[in-house]
Amino acid sequence: MTNILSKMFGSKFPSTEKYENENKQLKEDLSRFHKLEKSDSITRYLELDIMVHSGEFKQKVIKLKKERFKDTEAFHQYKKFREYKRSSNVKRYNKYLRKGKNEEAEELRTTVEIQTYLGLKNYIESAEFAAVKREMSDKQRYKKSPEFSLLEEFKALSKSDDVIWFLKTKKENPFTDIDKWNLTFEDDFNGTKLDASKWLTGYYWGKALMNDNYVQANEKQFFKDQNIELRDSCARIVSKNEVCTGKIWDAKLGFVPKEFEFTSGIINTGHSFRQQYGRFEAKIKYSHIAPAQHIFWLLSEHITPQVNILCTPEKGKNKIEAGNFWGNNGNLSKSVQNLKIPGSPKDFFIYTLEWSKNKMEWKINGVTVHTLTQNIPQQPMYFLLSTHFTDTPKNQNLPISMDIDWVRCYQLN
Repeated sequence: MTNILSKMFGSKFPSTEKYENENKQLKEDLSRFHKLEKSDSITRYLELDIMVHSGEFKQKVIKLKKERFKDTEAFHQYKKFREYKRSSNVKRYNKYLRKGKNEEAEELRTTVEIQTYLGLKNYIESAEFAAVKREMSDKQRYKKSPEFSLLEEFKALSKSDDVIWFLKTKKENPFTDIDKWNLTFEDDFNGTKLDASKWLTGYYWGKALMNDNYVQANEKQFFKDQNIELRDSCARIVSKNEVCTGKIWDAKLGFVPKEFEFTSGIINTGHSFRQQYGRFEAKIKYSHIAPAQHIFWLLSEHITPQVNILCTPEKGKNKIEAGNFWGNNGNLSKSVQNLKIPGSPKDFFIYTLEWSKNKMEWKINGVTVHTLTQNIPQQPMYFLLSTHFTDTPKNQNLPISMDIDWVRCYQLN
């Protein structure tokens, strides 16, 4: 069990705005990275990068830059031709031809020496030899080569903004955390009313069994649909001093009618979304009085396991609780850690739980504030956000509210 939030206060603890902006930029960068990864320019750059840095290509470039006509086989053949041309037999053969002594010339022509000479002469006088000599004598030969063109293309791509950004980003790899998560649930509350396909406005079993609301016997407020408001792209749970009739659940008597002096609200995804392991988070702010409990929590099919990602304690300002509850046969066990939030609860903070098979990690604005490695839930759980009173609040301090800007859930890729 750890609590490191106190070490992270001050300038080291990111503001919600900064944390969100950094996450937003990371997501935009990740989207750009994936698009570039498949783009023609990056594909071509990576292809050329392999090509121009290969040993074979480098040898070709060296040869193109250094090799001259005198280094070619054609020049070697030309030297042999000159040597043969100076030999006595070749001189006699050419002399016979000039003087019209064809029989004598024809007799010499049958020798290996003259045959070799004539073969070399034909090559030296050919268009092939002329082309080789012309190409190898061209001082601009390298710049006219395909290899030079490929290198110039590679250099141009290397200077492009997209390639520079892509390579730098790939080297730094800032997406280690964000790229491993796949979004599985999200609500930004941008509509005019709560999305009923995602949220129930009461305890799950009340809606499932009797399509009605109820509260636990020790709760002083009753949940009403009207206490859930959507405004300014937020879901607001409002707690009021308001008389109403509702039901409580009594373990001995069942559902029993009761008069309440206070109302509040709850939303949950028990009917629409449950997940085992992952990243569960919400952006929340609240106004608080004792003994109100604003809770962002996870629940399974029964009372336990229960995980409180955020719970305001009944007493104490600027404090929250991170809690895990488990048990069997009515025996409840818990692990609760008190935390001080880095600022005013009237400001938005992003509260996160990262949950795996052997670990749960609570975070505020991305900073780890509490960790558990024992009694970890091993079953799918669903979201709940609510405000409760287990003691009578001071009337003059109501109404209070909890604002939820958004709720999201991710699963490991």
